[in-house]
Amino acid sequence: MLKITLKRAGIGFLLGIAIGNLIAFLFDSVFGGSGPIVSQKALEIFGGEVEALLIQSFLSGLIGFAGCAGMTFYEMEEWSLLRIMASHLGVVFAVFLPVSYILGWFADLAELLIMSGMMLVSYFIVWRIMCHIYKKQVDELNEIQQKFNSDKKAA
Repeated sequence: MLKITLKRAGIGFLLGIAIGNLIAFLFDSVFGGSGPIVSQKALEIFGGEVEALLIQSFLSGLIGFAGCAGMTFYEMEEWSLLRIMASHLGVVFAVFLPVSYILGWFADLAELLIMSGMMLVSYFIVWRIMCHIYKKQVDELNEIQQKFNSDKKAA
């Protein structure tokens, strides 16, 4: 289990770096255009654009790391789906909040609430999609089981 979790975490770290910098680049392209792809706050804290970009990459990787490593919760068979989802969300949020603060992704409480709300809505959408997929898989397994039982009785 540890080996799988570490593999997921490594992949998540790389995805976090890629996605974090892609989002920063897209926001810069849409809203700024010619400046650095790191926040002004990150530039002030870390000194230069290269340092800020490296630290932003690392911290974005941590968000991906937490999200993918937290997927291990889904293998806890004795836990309810609600407990699994709440635990995973808690881990992701616990990493997301300090990272977003350090990187200056929000300037005030209103922006923090908006970003948190967007994250929760996104998480809920993914949760609903996953529930639908799991329900469909369970229904298919139940059909296979019923067919197997009826074939067994007929023999």
